[in-house]
Amino acid sequence: MHQLKKSLFFFILIICSVSINAQEKIPIKSVMLNESKLSILGTSNVTDFECFYENDFQIDTLSHFLSIEKEIVRISGDTLKLTIDNFDCGKRGINRDFRKSLQSDEYPTIDISLINFKPSNELLEEVNVLISLAGTEKRYVLEFTSIYQDDGIIKIEGERTLSMTDFNIDPPKALFGLIKVRDELTITFTLFLKIQ
Repeated sequence: MHQLKKSLFFFILIICSVSINAQEKIPIKSVMLNESKLSILGTSNVTDFECFYENDFQIDTLSHFLSIEKEIVRISGDTLKLTIDNFDCGKRGINRDFRKSLQSDEYPTIDISLINFKPSNELLEEVNVLISLAGTEKRYVLEFTSIYQDDGIIKIEGERTLSMTDFNIDPPKALFGLIKVRDELTITFTLFLKIQ
């Protein structure tokens, strides 16, 4: 019997206290609240830009299952889907270039799936995720901080830098190549979760 006092996330994360046997799957359900915020930051040789996720996060209950395999807690279940056209970069031209670069016509969402984490008696601080963007999937370690609030809601904050070229995306250019967006994009998030 493996004992876990564990936190888990969605988006991104879910944090909870559970006991898990090696062969069983433990169901976890949570709701991501509308106060949650997520943005993508980028830079160019001229200026920086930030694209905010404008659409309300879905109120639907998110379902995941936890199971242990060789001291690793594996996660299966729902995928967080972020609609690319719902990111607002503040200017119409930047929005257009952002969506075109991420190939939103063919791949309309950025998909984030939880994979696994290592057990700990402390609040969870990192989880392995699979990010799917423009038809390419990459694994990342997502680091964050998490806090239990008095109202029973869990606040999770963090960021992760990605390279567009890792997803076979060419950084956009404008004005005949005079403005060049740098390869790296940084996803920042503040998520509020309530366990069901």
